[in-house]
Amino acid sequence: MPEIDLNGKKIQYEVSVRRVRYVRIYVSPEGKLYIVSPTRRVERFLKEKEDWILSKLEKIERAKNLQGFPYLGKFYPFKNGKIFTDNKVLDVSDKRKLEKTLKNELRTLLVPLVEERATSLGVKPKRIFIRKQRTRWGSCSPKGNLSFNLAMLALPPELIDYLVTHEVAHLIEMNHSKKFWTLVEEFHPDWRRKRKELKDWWVIVHNNPVWREILEGGK
Repeated sequence: MPEIDLNGKKIQYEVSVRRVRYVRIYVSPEGKLYIVSPTRRVERFLKEKEDWILSKLEKIERAKNLQGFPYLGKFYPFKNGKIFTDNKVLDVSDKRKLEKTLKNELRTLLVPLVEERATSLGVKPKRIFIRKQRTRWGSCSPKGNLSFNLAMLALPPELIDYLVTHEVAHLIEMNHSKKFWTLVEEFHPDWRRKRKELKDWWVIVHNNPVWREILEGGK
């Protein structure tokens, strides 16, 4: 795999050559650098994006150094294979049981939020799914089903509420048009800030050893 020196740091990268007009760059939550380009000669482009790349990688390194298990926006310590939250003990040794417990908790939290927001917007979702989604926090299908990422349970309550609002609003507007954001803004005037925070939390979740093992496990 090729590598490049950015401010004294050797960084490996992977190039995918495609018929595209512009070079695109992506840093995965785990810190891997991917480039989509019409040519393999991308060193100049990477040098131009040096500050951006290093900033992303530094944020990922900080996430990897965070201690504890993120749960409802707080970080709880491990002790003897268990996680002690404010009101419960989670057994990390049994991942299947832990996943089931987390799914039940998230569903209990989400259902009333979805019902409340759906009533406010005058819509009714068909079904609510909780899944281990690899690329997004949530989604809304054309059939009116809502899917939420199990890892949402790591988030602060205000971000969970924002994500619920976001997906329920898609029952009215399936795109991200101005009308869609106007609907979201009724409940979350600071949605731009929350979208940015969700990107930071995505990196945190995918670099947390417990969450990563849960999300990468079998369906």
